[in-house]
Amino acid sequence: MRRKDSITRDKIIKNALQMFAQKGFFKTTVDDIAGATGVAKGTVYLYFKDKQDLYIATMDEHFNSALALLAETENMPGTPSEKMHRITNEFINYIMHLRTNYMPFTFENLNLTGKTLKKINTTVQPKVSAMIEIISRIIQDGIDKQEFREVDPRLAAFHFLSTIRAIFFSSYYLTNNAINTENILELFFEGLNKRR
Repeated sequence: MRRKDSITRDKIIKNALQMFAQKGFFKTTVDDIAGATGVAKGTVYLYFKDKQDLYIATMDEHFNSALALLAETENMPGTPSEKMHRITNEFINYIMHLRTNYMPFTFENLNLTGKTLKKINTTVQPKVSAMIEIISRIIQDGIDKQEFREVDPRLAAFHFLSTIRAIFFSSYYLTNNAINTENILELFFEGLNKRR
């Protein structure tokens, strides 16, 4: 794919993600996405077979961005706690950027056809597994350095991602002040136990 084609495809995906987040899958049209991108509707179809194909591409891009951030964070200097702070900050900023109608965007997945859901799962499953692997290595590093207590790092990584996912939903019910890195990390690292 030529560079210009790649740039156009990336712009379509970026605008599609915004449109799906704002209006949901079913209310978003290819015309909406083409208009937001500044291209003709036919141009969208040069890159994507249909709206479902484009939707899956946005999911893929969403997880590719998350994986790139995690890989970069794992390899940067700093303590495991600092790395977990950075991941949390970046994920929260991304959530707030897509805040508009993200919850319907997520729940709509339940109403997609089985074929589309299967394609989404095929795309998403290996990426989530890779995310868990990276986060679990950061947590294991924290355990090895006696910064974190002894836990199953994979289970902790899964729990951390579940906590981040919950932020997508809580952003609809909590004020912006309640959604900050310190609150989230305190609940994740300290739990509900009273400090002694």
